[in-house]
Amino acid sequence: MAERKFDTESLRYIAALENTTGAEVKDCIVNDNTIFYVVREGHLGTAIGKGGLNVKRLSTKLGKKLHLVELHNDPVQFTKNLLAGVTVENITLKEDVKEDGRKRWIIIEADNKNRGTILGKGGKNIEMIKALLKRHHEIEDVIVR
Repeated sequence: MAERKFDTESLRYIAALENTTGAEVKDCIVNDNTIFYVVREGHLGTAIGKGGLNVKRLSTKLGKKLHLVELHNDPVQFTKNLLAGVTVENITLKEDVKEDGRKRWIIIEADNKNRGTILGKGGKNIEMIKALLKRHHEIEDVIVR
């Protein structure tokens, strides 16, 4: 797992979610008006709260949209967690080991409608997916077919 450094703003957002919900936050990325949280495996329900109450309350308090995802030690399952709510046909982990090191990438197969959702407007969604997979599983690239 790549080392992560948090700025003051991110640390404030991490503390806000942990103090509000009791869930353990493993990562936080702020992108425009959205905060992406990665929570410890098994803590997603606690973080969201009954009927989504924790997310709604914190979103209002912080004035930002919140996206929460559960960490998983398997990169394919973590990718599925990142894509919760999106229908995909298949997710595959590929690996190439050479003398100069190991390269790992994820291939996501989806129909046209869901490919657009995965990519997001201006590629914002796929860039966030790539960043989180790189930070947590040293995945070099994500290919959407």
